[in-house]
Amino acid sequence: MILPEKIVELKLHTNIKMTKAYAELTFDFNPLHLDLEFAKNTPFGAPILHGTMAMNLLLEALGQTFGQNWGDTCELDIRFVAPALVGETICTRGIQDKNNHLDYSVWVENSLGKKVLDGVLSLKD
Repeated sequence: MILPEKIVELKLHTNIKMTKAYAELTFDFNPLHLDLEFAKNTPFGAPILHGTMAMNLLLEALGQTFGQNWGDTCELDIRFVAPALVGETICTRGIQDKNNHLDYSVWVENSLGKKVLDGVLSLKD
């Protein structure tokens, strides 16, 4: 089987309206995501995206790269490594391991190129 060298790159331009809709969908109304005054007094200084928003964007990119049933034949190990601020654009990235063509480094980064989610996808034969 010939596998792609990179995963599909998807971009998501976020905003407060989208974040509120995502909070409704996930029942996660943490003020860190939605309340500017509250978030201003946190180490982040502004509302941050739900981490699972970045994860879901990555899952969509993997589905577009490997097909709808990709999850049946792999392991995905991810870490949330930094917050993304509401209003930022996040983008999926991933590259095949040159030493093991069944492994991919995968991540989601913000518009400054900083990783907000990092992980490894391991496909199975």
